[in-house]
Parts: sequence; structure tokens; C-alpha cells
Amino acid sequence: MSSQSNRTKVITIVVLFIAALGILAAVVNFNQNDGAVSLEMGHTAPDFTLETLDGKEVSLSDYRGKVVMINVWASWCEPCRNEMPAIEKAYETYQDQGLVVLGVNLKEKRVPIQGFADTYDLTFPILLDVEGHVGMDLYKVKPIPTTFFVDRDGVLRHRAELPMSFSYIESIAKPLLEARR
Repeated sequence: MSSQSNRTKVITIVVLFIAALGILAAVVNFNQNDGAVSLEMGHTAPDFTLETLDGKEVSLSDYRGKVVMINVWASWCEPCRNEMPAIEKAYETYQDQGLVVLGVNLKEKRVPIQGFADTYDLTFPILLDVEGHVGMDLYKVKPIPTTFFVDRDGVLRHRAELPMSFSYIESIAKPLLEARR
């Protein structure tokens, strides 16, 4: 009886050990970069192409040489609504110095997005991420709003998972705009 009890304990330990190895292998495999683009600051921002509200195709790489602020938002999101006047003000203030704002709408239809843009008098490009590929898959956005700042060389410099204020945008964008190649 005692040897059977010991045998059961050994089998249990072996099974648990194998299960732990399996879990460890899954975690390591999940965390490996299998060709996916890095979202680490200091690395090249993942390029993407999306359609604008007015039907044009726009790629992030079209703006190489400019500082790009990518703001991922949705019209139903209260913090997103609250930050729009500050984003528009920053765009109007700094676009002549090379700031581009790309408002990436996450998974909504054109009609509510157009109404939102009209309500807030938005003049920066609004991009339609209908499937969520750019915001959720490529840029790994979980909370919205989330904003990314990309320098003139296409390198990710800042990520913020909070509503933007004009002073916050200015504190990130100004040094990037003033930096020379």
C-alpha cells in the first residue's frame, strides 16, 4: 500500500512538472517576437494604411519627415470627446511646424464618425479602423483614448493611455518638432 502511495505521488509530481513545462513553453512562445512589429519606444512605428472620412487612403509612412500624433478613439468614449478640443487646438497651433494629427477611429461606422467630426469641428484627418486591425492588433490599444507620438524619422517616441490636454500634447510634441535630424 505504501509503495502504491509513493508511486501515485511520483506520477502526480511528474504530471505537474510536465504541465508546468507546457505552460512555461506557451508563455515563452507567446512573448517571442515572431516577426511582429515592435511597439517599444525608440523603434520604428508600425506602418499602416487606412481610409479617411473623405475616402482617401493614408499611410503613416506618407508623413515621414513630420511629427505624427496618432490618437485612437471612439465617438461613444467620454474621455475621447473631452480631449478633442485640445487635440484640434494642438493641430491648428503646430501643423505649420510639422505636426500631423491622425485620429484613428476604432471600429465604428462612417455616419457617427462624421457626426462626431462635425460636432467638434475637427480639421485633422480622421482614419477609419473599421476592423480594429491598426488600433487593436498592430498598436495593441486596450484603453481608449490612447495616443502615440512618432518623430520625423518614423520612430515611436511616446505612448499615452489617457485623455490629452493641450499642455500635455505641447510638452511631448514641441521637443519632437524642435529636434533636427
